[in-house]
Amino acid sequence: MQPDIASHRARRAQLLKALGEGVLILSTALEAIRNRDAHYPYRFDSHFYYLTAFPEPEAVLVLIAGRRPRQILFCREKHAEREIWDGFRHGPKAAKAAFGFDAAYPYSEIDKRRPKLLENQPRIAYAFGADPAWDT
Repeated sequence: MQPDIASHRARRAQLLKALGEGVLILSTALEAIRNRDAHYPYRFDSHFYYLTAFPEPEAVLVLIAGRRPRQILFCREKHAEREIWDGFRHGPKAAKAAFGFDAAYPYSEIDKRRPKLLENQPRIAYAFGADPAWDT
């Protein structure tokens, strides 16, 4: 079942309006390892899904409020071999179109792009403690 992308995009727009000026960064839930190389079935973060409808791990939503609001997704790239083991991946190009984002980039590029996204922003909204790797 395909989610109603218009309603998710409207939710993001409403949050951008409430933010006023600045940037919101929201990552989805981490994958949980059951034992050695076996993972629990993936369960996305509810807040992330409410805003994006994007069901995959290793994804980050960046909302930039202000005069030129933007809705950006970072997600895993397409990878035919990993998809055999882990399941389907949209990849940035398909995710942008399918989920109504202004831009989408590979998750691997977030460290490279983050300084430019945060540059000259008066406010940064981020949930500390959700992902320890992001807190540093």
